[in-house]
Parts: sequence; structure tokens; C-alpha cells
Amino acid sequence: MSVVRLQLPAEVLDEVDLPYEGIRGVGVVITLAVEGVAVMANLATLASVQPQLGALVTAIRNWRLRDERQVVVLTAKGPGIDIRLDLPRNVDTAMLLDCLQPLFDGRE
Repeated sequence: MSVVRLQLPAEVLDEVDLPYEGIRGVGVVITLAVEGVAVMANLATLASVQPQLGALVTAIRNWRLRDERQVVVLTAKGPGIDIRLDLPRNVDTAMLLDCLQPLFDGRE
């Protein structure tokens, strides 16, 4: 089972309705994080995150529109994944979806 560790601002996680699955046996872990920001952590399976990806990127965009910093960095790291994205305040959700798609390619 592939697991995503979400280290995102609490406002983002509050806006997205990710089911809590009581994850115990952690397989592959991919970390999706915003650097330099107070974050809240959550674990979810890739299977539960994928259907919510649109809502997740929308929540990230909504948070960025409220955040005063010029640029924030979003990273995704794990086996075969090393993504680093500068998120301007007006980050495009379609671009963000495209950039995060490799998290789900060939993973269960």
C-alpha cells in the first residue's frame, strides 16, 4: 500500500475531506509538504487522495490566495519522486494537477 504523508497548512487539510483509514502497515511513503510554513500532518493512502486531488489543489490555491508570502515551495518526495514547485499567490490549479500527477502514475 502506498501512503502519502501530507504536511500542509491546517486550512488546506480542513478544506479537503480525506477519510481517515487508520493506517498501520506503511508501505511506500511519499511526502507532500509546504516548506517554511507551520503545517499539520496527515497520513492517507494514494487511493484515498487520488479522487480528492482536485479538491486538494483547489484548497492549496485558496490558501495561497490568502497567504501573504510572494512564493511558497511545495515538495513531493518519495521513491522515484522528487518534485519541487514554487507556488505563487495565483497558482494555477491545472498546472498544479499536472505537476502532481506523477504521484499516482504506476502506483497503487
